[in-house]
Amino acid sequence: MSNTAFFAVLIVLIFGILYVMKSSDNPPETSINQTPKEYIEMVEQKKAARLSVEQSLQQGEEKRRQAVQDGEVQR
Repeated sequence: MSNTAFFAVLIVLIFGILYVMKSSDNPPETSINQTPKEYIEMVEQKKAARLSVEQSLQQGEEKRRQAVQDGEVQR
């Protein structure tokens, strides 16, 4: 009897976790069915996006510094 109760609780727990993962607003980006190649491609795309954002922030910072220096020169 205790084995039956254990397995029933285990099954309910697994289905509960799966339900929460599927119904959440921000589901996990990886999938059980995802191949290693697809996962590597996803990681590389995220890395490229992160680097482009960092690069644009650095360019914006450089433009701001240049504008500040130009303002000091004109005074």
